[in-house]
Amino acid sequence: MTLPALTFRIHRWLGWLVGVQVLVWVAGGVFFSLVPFSAWVKGGDTVKPPVVILPQGWAVQVAPSLQAAARLGDVVGVTAVATPRGPAIRVSYRGGQEPVIVPADGSAWLPPDEAALQRFAASLYQGQGTVTAVEYLEAIPRRLVIVAETGGHGKLWRVSFSDALGTRIYLNGRTGEFVTSRNEAWVWYDFFWRLHIMDYTGGEDFNGTLLRMSSVTAFGLVLAGAVLAVLALRRRWRVSRKPRNPGRA
Repeated sequence: MTLPALTFRIHRWLGWLVGVQVLVWVAGGVFFSLVPFSAWVKGGDTVKPPVVILPQGWAVQVAPSLQAAARLGDVVGVTAVATPRGPAIRVSYRGGQEPVIVPADGSAWLPPDEAALQRFAASLYQGQGTVTAVEYLEAIPRRLVIVAETGGHGKLWRVSFSDALGTRIYLNGRTGEFVTSRNEAWVWYDFFWRLHIMDYTGGEDFNGTLLRMSSVTAFGLVLAGAVLAVLALRRRWRVSRKPRNPGRA
């Protein structure tokens, strides 16, 4: 078998192997370049994460409750957080023990009701839509088969809005703290990203076996194409240099 024939056959089979994935890579690149990342995908124009502002004299007000919370377990963190009930202090423990929420005004903690959750989410929302649903979800269904909006975490409140991007704000199922925001632009971005890096589970491993194999195969496809191009140019050059027979008189 001649070199051009062998190279063409290799190029053809490699094209069948990686052609679809190369198309996915290109389509994903087009989507990434056209969709505004911060404004749409990250929801920067529609959702502003909460800012915690503790009231004056909060340390004195929460001291008794914090001391009581410290006796409940091995404390690993004390953090100021925003909740639907107002600013508070979250006391976290080692070993997966549920954290304790201490309101900054020193009052007893009460889990937020649906109305409080809706008001809190609406205060974070900066878009033009209105609240369409407030739902408690034990598990967040996957989108487009492979997209996990909350990384597999469930037991969350989801507050949905009626804007063009379908904005959704996720709140902690027990305390109502802000977890994240998602929309349709984010879903499609994550979908193409997972296809792009060929990680269909976690969506974070951009050095997986499938990607490495496809990258090497795609490189072979390009290399075979380059060889075919060189051989074609060489053949054309030889034809152009070949002396022509003069026509008969």
